Amino acid sequence: MPGTRSAPLEAAVRGVERACYAGLGSVSLRGQLAERFGRVMPFEAHAFSTCDPDTGLMTHTVGRGVPETLSRAYAERLYPNVNAPLSMQMARERRPVYSLIDHSPEARDEFAAAGLRAQVDSAIASGGRLWGVWCVMLGTAAPALLRRGESALERLGPHLARGLQQAALIDHARAARDDGADDAPGVVVLDEHRRPTVRTAAATRWLADLADIGFAMPDDLPLSVLALAARLRTRGRRAAPAVTMRARGRSGRWYLLSASLAEPDAQGSCATVIAIRPAAPREVASILVGLYDLSPREREVVAAVARGEPTKRVAAALGVSPHTVEEHIDRACAKIGVRGRKALIARLYFDGYAPLLAAGRQQASGD
Repeated sequence: MPGTRSAPLEAAVRGVERACYAGLGSVSLRGQLAERFGRVMPFEAHAFSTCDPDTGLMTHTVGRGVPETLSRAYAERLYPNVNAPLSMQMARERRPVYSLIDHSPEARDEFAAAGLRAQVDSAIASGGRLWGVWCVMLGTAAPALLRRGESALERLGPHLARGLQQAALIDHARAARDDGADDAPGVVVLDEHRRPTVRTAAATRWLADLADIGFAMPDDLPLSVLALAARLRTRGRRAAPAVTMRARGRSGRWYLLSASLAEPDAQGSCATVIAIRPAAPREVASILVGLYDLSPREREVVAAVARGEPTKRVAAALGVSPHTVEEHIDRACAKIGVRGRKALIARLYFDGYAPLLAAGRQQASGD
């Protein structure tokens, strides 16, 4: 209750909120959020991942204090098999705070082996879509401290989601502005123990951009790549000839990753082949349109604008007045950050999803 909250705690929570609207890129934002949330609930370690909202898989992680053994176990088993589907479920059910160790005995054992006895997870979502997962870890299970952290994350959920969405837009604009690199695909081949045996020059460039912050992983493989390979292995060749996901590098550039199993060798072992290339605009269109948080009606109107339909025709089709249509256009322009129809259409085509809206559908990449 407001009357029982201490002034220092309230100031700390407001500091986290302010960081969400400070106009930071994704990496800087997650670092600021962790530093400020530590004043609300002091913690020993954390891992803050952005996610592909269509698959729930992590795209890039910023963290500190997580032991290498736990990082690997999390990427290869706990995340793809337990936490990815669980966080997606939490996003759909609009339950922003949970604890992975309460849902998975294996997770509890892995965390305990790393000296971490308690943790709180936040499924950061908007409109039922998952934009990030934040795992905050403690060395001791202090009930009062855990309740404080859980309560704060409940309050902060909408602000965290908006912060991640705005950061993704900032990263996207920066990547588009600085994009002078070629789009050559790269290939990484992992053996049955997920150790790299082949890494092309292009793959080395893309992996350097995808590298997580605050994690010293063997072979310099990002957690997202390990998680993708693990998901493929779990599903097997017959169930999933290939598994595809999108990931975003620290530069803000989006990549398409596709993993498949090679033919077995003489000993029956299968290598994992992962192709990595910068994503085309149409391949991240559904993510970009979701970042603007358009309402269903605003999306309908924007789709009509993308098709070039005049206001009166749109109003007649939707059963509203022309004035209402103009209001929807104005609100959509404000959310997208442009003024007027021409600028709106230019932005839609720049981001690559106007053809999808005009066709009345959205492109989604998934497993």
